[in-house]
Amino acid sequence: MNPPTPSAPARVGVRGAAAIAGLVLATFGAVLPQAMSAPTLALTAESYSATVAESSWALTATLIVAVASTPVLGRLGDAFGARRMLLMLLPVVAIGLVMAALAPDLGWLIAGRAVQGLAGGAFPLAIACVPHLVPERRRAAAVGLVTATFATGTGFGVVIAGLLVDHVGVRALSWVPLAFLAAAELVIAASLPHIPTHPDVHLDVRSALRLSLGLAALLVALTEAPQWPLPALAMAGCLALGAGLIAAWLVREHRSPDPLVDPRTLRRRGVWSTHLTAMLLGATLLGSFVLLPAFAEAPAETGRGLGRTVTDAALLLLPASLAMLAVGPLSGVLRRRIGARAPVLLGAVTAAAGGLVIFAATRDFAALLVGTVLLGVGIAVASAGMVNVLVDQVPDDEVGVTTAVNVVARQVGGALGAAGVAAALAVGGAGPDDADYGGAFAVLVVLAGLGVLAALLIPGRADVQET
Repeated sequence: MNPPTPSAPARVGVRGAAAIAGLVLATFGAVLPQAMSAPTLALTAESYSATVAESSWALTATLIVAVASTPVLGRLGDAFGARRMLLMLLPVVAIGLVMAALAPDLGWLIAGRAVQGLAGGAFPLAIACVPHLVPERRRAAAVGLVTATFATGTGFGVVIAGLLVDHVGVRALSWVPLAFLAAAELVIAASLPHIPTHPDVHLDVRSALRLSLGLAALLVALTEAPQWPLPALAMAGCLALGAGLIAAWLVREHRSPDPLVDPRTLRRRGVWSTHLTAMLLGATLLGSFVLLPAFAEAPAETGRGLGRTVTDAALLLLPASLAMLAVGPLSGVLRRRIGARAPVLLGAVTAAAGGLVIFAATRDFAALLVGTVLLGVGIAVASAGMVNVLVDQVPDDEVGVTTAVNVVARQVGGALGAAGVAAALAVGGAGPDDADYGGAFAVLVVLAGLGVLAALLIPGRADVQET
């Protein structure tokens, strides 16, 4: 386990509490745009007189920039100070939000959403700030709160998007996160203390470019390639390109005296197994948040759905989102009592149980609520536990980039989950029927089950101090 951060205070004062609140606001405001875009693609297409396939680039652009830039921003935070990078990042994301809100056409909207993708770096930068604000004994709870906010923002984004689009319009999707980010900028600037920099940490630009392009190619393979002519060939080509670029990146990282992501760190069982768990649980979460509203809104008279309104379908996710926010800090308490791996495993098992409830009782709205709450609680506890494992596993000057890689694993997993659900719903060819929805819910159960198996690979209490 890492020694306490030298600049960590002996207790959490008023200024420290305010700084934590600022990090929570920044994390929530950063994750909202991506979450709010996913369920509104059809309405976005209608607003800009475009096809759904064309409007999907408004989401894909955000995801591509997020996965490509997040590790780089995490590394820059390690080098130049997470506080400085966060205060520079939030106004840039705000510019993207204003561009999207005022976009005269779809091209401007996609450009604005691409700039918003830089918000993916806000979470790892926030996590890198936490050890400098709270004593070591309270660090896990603070990390859990920020991490729960990151996970909760996905659910709240879907809920808020439904309400805003129903009552205000698509352009309102930008103003809500903008308000959170503006508040975060002010609070962080006023309350977050100076964080030491690490001048010996450098950024290998060529290495970063290879990683970014490789991740972007993998994401395009999952999100856009299935809609292109010859989709199987397009997906295979993008996957091959992504795999080749990432392989070239790994070769360069092994040879570099100052790698972007230290290969020795990636080889640690506690690190790679945590990233794998994050990918699988991220797939489960986003897959469920795509599938559940679609199923709830499908016409009941055809036997294919519940026939609920858009607002009702969004509110289906509200209890899960509230539960995620409430239980996130619990992971820190569990870590102190039962070890570092246990919260991740307990959360994964709870999420899998929620997936089973949803699969077994899809026609019962109350049972769906119970299942989504279990799913949300489990993923919130597991997510906070995973970040705490990583913070324990790596030196302080690698916390930002290691957390950033974990975020990328979740985002790629989320794209995988959404693609898996979409593929299951498209099996019938003529619109999803009852069997297709059943297959899609089964995909979620399988993903959650694989998440449990991955969590079992994370070292237990005796091994967590490995170096």
